[in-house]
Amino acid sequence: MAPGPFDEGRTMDRLSFRQLPLVVKIAVWVAFNNAWWSIEEFVIDRQGLWKYMPYYRVANACVWDLAVGLITAFAIWHISRARNGHSL
Repeated sequence: MAPGPFDEGRTMDRLSFRQLPLVVKIAVWVAFNNAWWSIEEFVIDRQGLWKYMPYYRVANACVWDLAVGLITAFAIWHISRARNGHSL
């Protein structure tokens, strides 16, 4: 009988974030930015928190969007450059 996928004794190596392809890293960046856009739409805009955020523009791109995009990109770049997949 051929060995099955759940045979005991088999192990699978863990991949670090650094080893993942670029398309996966871009997908992670998009996912985090989508999370920000959701928070922005459903919490900040609807609850009126934008009044307390300088340079924020309701329903338009603003400095906050740029900042979140750049911070997310830097974090992903930093993690992908980290030695052995560990950051900080």
